[in-house]
Amino acid sequence: MRKWVVLFFAQRSEYAENSYIIQYSATAAGNSILNVFHDISMLSDTTQQVVPHEWSVRMQIRDAARLYVRDHHVLPPQTLTCLQFHARHCLNKLRLSHCGYEDFTVIMLNNALWETCFSRIPKEQRLLLLPFCLRNYSQCQAPRDDLGLICNQCGKCDIPNLSEQADVIGMPVLVAESSSMVAEWVDRGEIQAIIGVSCLDSLRKAYPAMLRHAIPGIAIPLTKDGCRDSEFDLAFLNDALALDDDAEPFAVPNANLRELVQSLFSVRQVENFLKATTPYLREFPREVFHALCAHGKHYRPMIVFGSYSALTNRADFPDFLNPIALAVECFHKASLIHDDIEDGDETRYDEPTLHRRIGIPTALNIGDFLIGEGYRLLGHPSIPTELRAELLAQAAQAHCELSLGQAQEFEYAGKNISLEQCLETHRLKTAPAFRVALLMGAIAAGKFEEYQARFHEFSDLFGISYQLQDDLEDTMDNPASAVDCLMRHKNVPRESARAEIATLYEAHRQKAYHVLETINDPLVKIFMYRLVGKVLKEVQETEAGNVSDRFDHFTRR
Repeated sequence: MRKWVVLFFAQRSEYAENSYIIQYSATAAGNSILNVFHDISMLSDTTQQVVPHEWSVRMQIRDAARLYVRDHHVLPPQTLTCLQFHARHCLNKLRLSHCGYEDFTVIMLNNALWETCFSRIPKEQRLLLLPFCLRNYSQCQAPRDDLGLICNQCGKCDIPNLSEQADVIGMPVLVAESSSMVAEWVDRGEIQAIIGVSCLDSLRKAYPAMLRHAIPGIAIPLTKDGCRDSEFDLAFLNDALALDDDAEPFAVPNANLRELVQSLFSVRQVENFLKATTPYLREFPREVFHALCAHGKHYRPMIVFGSYSALTNRADFPDFLNPIALAVECFHKASLIHDDIEDGDETRYDEPTLHRRIGIPTALNIGDFLIGEGYRLLGHPSIPTELRAELLAQAAQAHCELSLGQAQEFEYAGKNISLEQCLETHRLKTAPAFRVALLMGAIAAGKFEEYQARFHEFSDLFGISYQLQDDLEDTMDNPASAVDCLMRHKNVPRESARAEIATLYEAHRQKAYHVLETINDPLVKIFMYRLVGKVLKEVQETEAGNVSDRFDHFTRR
């Protein structure tokens, strides 16, 4: 069936590929994290990359990659930089370091990482992606549409046989080079894994997109390229197609989660939980429901559900998660209302802010009400009694940190503060809301003690990155932004400050990825990778400047 689309589309590599820090968990028991610093020459090998010509060498590298993953307990996903590090170790052991096989070895390592995950994904949710160049170039007359090649089943190439082989086991097939629709299918959960046949160059370019979606992928490199009448290792593909799906499946959060959250934040559902009215109130409850439901992406409630799902491997959710998710959004929206008043902001979500529409006193009152409702919801009768104390404690801690961050911003107003002071304010104002969402999912899943420290460290880096990204997107002067702070502190022009903050942003983004290397549950790691990929965007090269030249300064601070 031709309803699927390709994820292996060419996109420029993320700055993750140039990171100086490589971290990985040495054992599944969580031994100390190794920090390996490389100079530019080690990360930018100019040796021409090729697929080994000899079948025996390709098999040798594949077997070595599988042994390496098993012996070192390396878990997916992995950044490209980490895979390159592991590839060098594999090739050194095989005495093949200078043969140009690093990219091939990276692919074999990544395949080995994902094989166990593939066995937990139903075959009908895996996509077999074949390139155009497998067709008989001189004789193929098959038409194409927006998705890809519409095979005529003429038998003049291997595509019909491969398609039939996949169809027998219920796996959809697509013959295409690229499509803009791929992310939608992945996000909707219709495709949860991909087996892709392609050339080394295309696979290299595709990796950032695969990493951003944290989607399991097994790649089969072409052994004969040239964009026509290509060849590949059929045995490698047969092994990938034969991976069983009889293991306990992954409950990977997908579009069902979004639909659940959207439904929860409908006015009808919110009315069932909030006590926002009296017999005499009319406008107040309407504004409360509007504040909670009308705008925003509801990232934080989705993180609550996603964290719970990943930690429990469950796609169904207990009813008591609803008031917890609502409470998280109550706290967040209250902070936005108060922040808009304190900053004198005129618009939010491209419309007048609440206090501009209805006045400061009423807006303050709505913010206060939402805070009170948030704490009341965490004591909701549906929530198990043994969970309530920790839920309330984490919410209160985050609330206090946010207020301290706002206090710092007030005290720093108009002053020439250091970048470190600015970043600490960013952390206090932004990280707690993400941390609370993650930890409340962990509390509900019974995994709070196990994940508290890692979620705390991750949230600090994630929150700072999120705020720095917002600073970079800000087109107006903003005294509280890191860009303006740097301009004042170093007396540099805006573009120079933006370039330095862009580099700093990418450093924190990569450090957030590195924290995830301490996680020994692949489903939790997949969820966290998807969170980073969804929320934290790539920095445009024109803004970041030469990241390779300046990354070292920030990663060693």
